[in-house]
Amino acid sequence: MVGSSLTAAPVRALRPGLALLSVAVAAVGWSASACAARPRPLSTAAIATQTASARPTAMPASGEATPVTYTTPHPPPAASPLDGSYARLDSSWPQWWKCLRCADYRSAGGIWRLRFERGTMRVEYEVTGWSDLASYTVEADRLTVFNDPNCPKEVAAYRWQIQGGQLRLQALQDSCAFGLRAENLETEGWQTCTRDGRQPPVCAAAVTAATGPASPPAGISISVQGGDSRFFATPPESPARANAEDNSPPAGIHIIYSPKSVGYGLNRILWWEGNWIEVSTELPVTAMGVQFLGAAQTGWARLLLDGQEVWRGKTAELGHTLDQYGGYVEVTGFDPAPHTLRIESLDWDYRPVTVASFGFRLSP
Repeated sequence: MVGSSLTAAPVRALRPGLALLSVAVAAVGWSASACAARPRPLSTAAIATQTASARPTAMPASGEATPVTYTTPHPPPAASPLDGSYARLDSSWPQWWKCLRCADYRSAGGIWRLRFERGTMRVEYEVTGWSDLASYTVEADRLTVFNDPNCPKEVAAYRWQIQGGQLRLQALQDSCAFGLRAENLETEGWQTCTRDGRQPPVCAAAVTAATGPASPPAGISISVQGGDSRFFATPPESPARANAEDNSPPAGIHIIYSPKSVGYGLNRILWWEGNWIEVSTELPVTAMGVQFLGAAQTGWARLLLDGQEVWRGKTAELGHTLDQYGGYVEVTGFDPAPHTLRIESLDWDYRPVTVASFGFRLSP
């Protein structure tokens, strides 16, 4: 009994080690068999053949990518009667927030662009820069769309017609993006964009520069500082939140805005249907400023002091902190007296402008 007990104990103690050794031997055996079964390296031609369907086709002269082949080969680059550029203006609110999980093709306000070119369809939402592409073929009035990376197995069918300078698409079969692609493409007509200089305004390329005063009026100074003014070394005095609907400004400060601007928490969102907000005061202030702070797509705005433009610029380029873009623009050099500072988004830019707050500096 004693001898048996002494013999069993070391065996039990050895079991974990034996188990590990068994696993190691099995692994070596599997590795050896796998190596023995490994095929010889493929030739360059064979590799090219096997990977051709898993990557974009060759870049065209424009440098733009073409669709990846998923279930249906990308068609040969041939022109069709549908080829051309089209655009439409979605009249709803533009997307002013950052969205990491928004569904593709979800309609939002602003300019949408659609281009058909030699077998490649391209779609772009100008406000956020979202874009997509797919393959297409045209036969009579039937448009077939496929190889969309958002729905790689979907082969969609549309009926198309161009009449009166508008392209109309009617979805016959398209479930891509929960049906949102069909809704986006067929809900409104797409203006035909021509190259003869008489194209509709919605077809114009996004403006990258704006004209404005080369310098502020005599005596007026403009200070621009990127980031959130609440965390400046010397933050503005008497801050007033832009959305006065839910946050009353301090005594002596008055905020009004277009009724079509959008209240968003503490902010007011300016867009083409509600494009202005203004603050006025009778306090003896020596400086008035505005805080722009929003997502990366916040657009162009201008400032007017007592009706005279003193500054304009692209608010997203003032600076950024983490995922918030914008900065504080301050106006000084005026006499302490009643003043009004008005902010407007610019009518050619369909991006939203997020106004967070106003700030002031009182005379000593």
